[in-house]
Amino acid sequence: MTARLVIFFIIMQLVLATGAGAAATPAAAGEDLQYQVGLGPWSDVARVHLVLKELNPGYYRAEFFGAAQGMWRLLNRWLPELFSTEMVYRQGRLMPLVYREKFMDKGKHVVKEYRFDYKRRRLTLKRQIDGGPWVKKWEFPMKEPVYDLLSLAYNVRIGAFGPLPGGSNLRVWVLSSKPQKMTFRIGPKTEAGRKVMLNYRPPDSDTEDSYFIYLTPQGVANLAWTRVTFFGKLGGHLLNPGGISKDLLPAPLPATPVALRLQP
Repeated sequence: MTARLVIFFIIMQLVLATGAGAAATPAAAGEDLQYQVGLGPWSDVARVHLVLKELNPGYYRAEFFGAAQGMWRLLNRWLPELFSTEMVYRQGRLMPLVYREKFMDKGKHVVKEYRFDYKRRRLTLKRQIDGGPWVKKWEFPMKEPVYDLLSLAYNVRIGAFGPLPGGSNLRVWVLSSKPQKMTFRIGPKTEAGRKVMLNYRPPDSDTEDSYFIYLTPQGVANLAWTRVTFFGKLGGHLLNPGGISKDLLPAPLPATPVALRLQP
């Protein structure tokens, strides 16, 4: 059950960007989107945040954090503490530079750091446990652009992939435990927003799960949900649509998609 919750929070980041975990502080200036997560008959399992800050002109940091509510606080030990990504805006897209995950594993504090080296066209993962030495886990050749879970969400928002009308597919390399190609199926407009569907199979699983996301006209998720065995629907919805920033992110380029370019 807890594993499925973690997968749901990760998938929601892809175009929804919500999560659960611990104690980061929202930015004083920037964008702070807040979501409420429900599970089956429980409407308030977690409250979560996605915060975006512009560090310098063209350089951004996004942070994804929150906490379980009420009796569900017992789940916090299994949920990620913080996801963060640093991005630079170049050639019409937000290029991830460093993506980090902080979480607890068997009572130890773990940090995973993914570094994007565009000159060498390599993506490298290093891992640290309880503040100890960094250990290199793997290196992946970037023949095509790879997006972490947060930078993908923001690139959808700024239109880096070009028009995404109903009936089209968006197929991109995305980080999970390792980079893998995912296909997002763009559906029709509904009262809840533009419908997006994803069938996702974790790298070490034989089971494929379905996820549904509904986007506002600004490309921000208004609603997302999936189904969980025994509990039914696991979903999240945006609490503060008025918090969507209109001018923090760069405006889309009036051109063809640029997301397939790899140059720094």
